[in-house]
Amino acid sequence: MQINLNSVVYLTHICVEHLEKTKGNVINISSVAGKRAVSGFSPYCVAKCALDMFTKCMAAELGPKRIRVNVINPGPIRTEFAAAMGIPQDIMDKHRQDFVAKMPISRVGESEEVGDAILYLASDHAAFVTGTNLIVDGGVIADQ
Repeated sequence: MQINLNSVVYLTHICVEHLEKTKGNVINISSVAGKRAVSGFSPYCVAKCALDMFTKCMAAELGPKRIRVNVINPGPIRTEFAAAMGIPQDIMDKHRQDFVAKMPISRVGESEEVGDAILYLASDHAAFVTGTNLIVDGGVIADQ
């Protein structure tokens, strides 16, 4: 909770004054784990679900200040995330295979694809977008 939620809450609140002056916006990074239960990852799922709701609350609260707040929910993306968390490679490979088997696009995403979503939300092309979840998951949760 400290990293996945509390740090975001704290940083958002201390940045508001600067965001007002610079016409900035907030883009949080969550996970599709906040949208569906993943066995063995309960604390992570709960933290990401709470981050999604925090994003919506901040969009409502900061909207009158013209600060947009959105969240990106990546699905399985090729990163070093699992290794950094100490998850054994064989377990992560199995977990990734299970995800890919359920994905309409049938592949793991690349970090550049998440970066493109961030660029969109940060741009003027998304000037009327706030309080939304942009799900970048290859269709993992399309059936929910």
